[in-house]
Amino acid sequence: MNNKTKILIVDDHPAIRKTMVDVLTEEGFATDVAKDGSDALSKLLSQLYDFVLIDVQMPKINGVEVLRELKQKKDSLPKFIFFSAYSLPELKEEAVQLGCLAFLEKPIELKEIISLIKDNKSTALLIYLNDINQGKLLTKILKEDSFHVILAENIDQTLIQLRQINFRVLIFDSDLPGAEQESINATIKSLRSNTLRVETNEDEKMDVVLGKVYEKIKQYKLNHSQ
Repeated sequence: MNNKTKILIVDDHPAIRKTMVDVLTEEGFATDVAKDGSDALSKLLSQLYDFVLIDVQMPKINGVEVLRELKQKKDSLPKFIFFSAYSLPELKEEAVQLGCLAFLEKPIELKEIISLIKDNKSTALLIYLNDINQGKLLTKILKEDSFHVILAENIDQTLIQLRQINFRVLIFDSDLPGAEQESINATIKSLRSNTLRVETNEDEKMDVVLGKVYEKIKQYKLNHSQ
């Protein structure tokens, strides 16, 4: 059985595709390529991938359109890492809302891409939400992306977990009582941990929540990279 992480590389420049294939294959990943958005969408609808590395600006269908259309046709999706030679704030905002893992600017830092792909399994996330069903759904999605996720059911569990593990991200409900939020902030401060906080609530769409989480993780990696 082949347990290698499978990555689809999508770029309309053959030289870029070849370079990425060579580097990622050497890192031990299984790779496949698509020459444009239409080719990528066809492969994504018929095959399973763990990650998609995709240029935003391509002929026929741009990278964000590929993710948008794929979400309409499949429930379980690979993680998308976008890259672009230009600053495209509107497309970046939409990509984040759709739940992309990262939106990078060219020239591409291959070390960062490899880190994004490899680092999920060592990333610990803590969730504490008023809506336990929302918490369970978010936990399920993030675990499918290979994150280590703990779902706390009350403030006591949350504080105990924070004291035991240095979580990369805490996802908590913005509607929590003020006293609970103060306890969380005071605990993180007293431990001098680098836990990042993502606020959400039951009215926020899951895609938006996921976008916030992935953006925080990306910020952490950029801040702690050499």
